[in-house]
Amino acid sequence: MKTLTFLLPLFLVCTAVQAQSTHTVDVTGIAFSPAHLDVTVGDTVDFVWGSGVHNVRALSGAFNSGSPVSGPFTFSVTFDQQFLNANPFSNNFYKYQCDLHIAVGMAGSIRVLTPGVPVLDLAPDLPAAGSPLTFHVWDASPNSTVMLGYSMTGGGPYNTVFGVASLTPPVAILTSMSADSTGHASLLVTAPASLQGRSVWFQALDRTATVFSNGVLSVFN
Repeated sequence: MKTLTFLLPLFLVCTAVQAQSTHTVDVTGIAFSPAHLDVTVGDTVDFVWGSGVHNVRALSGAFNSGSPVSGPFTFSVTFDQQFLNANPFSNNFYKYQCDLHIAVGMAGSIRVLTPGVPVLDLAPDLPAAGSPLTFHVWDASPNSTVMLGYSMTGGGPYNTVFGVASLTPPVAILTSMSADSTGHASLLVTAPASLQGRSVWFQALDRTATVFSNGVLSVFN
């Protein structure tokens, strides 16, 4: 097991352009339908309710329709690269709820897929300072070298000669990992106790394919 330490810059990322589609989530009664969606970066999700009083609020704060209102009402969110850069979250996975009806389980989730892009995922989603934290990188090139970088100051965007970074300088390299034959790399660390209450932004880079992962924001308990 390694200890998370602060090394030297530079770590940079770029964006990807994908086709766009529109998905509809029906806000009916006391449920979202479908309750879970997989969308592709660039897609839009329309939350639509014809009657009843509802709202849609992401637990991470990534999107919020405001206070509950009566239908008919439509709330739209576009999950493009700008959204992902502004709202980095582990595995691009966004949980949401209706505040008025959460007591009866009115909740849902959206995962944003980035085809051809490695996926950085942290476990647990809400890490604790002084406790184990596992980094997973999925869908990297088989047997590639994967670099893991982080920033203590923000999630970008930051324009570079390589594209738009999802980490705000100064940026540091945590470590290099070796992906297996399936393109999976992992790292187990112990988060320093000094991170309690701090926000850290992470990103991975497939050095072999020169492809960058989603950004991840972790707030340490």
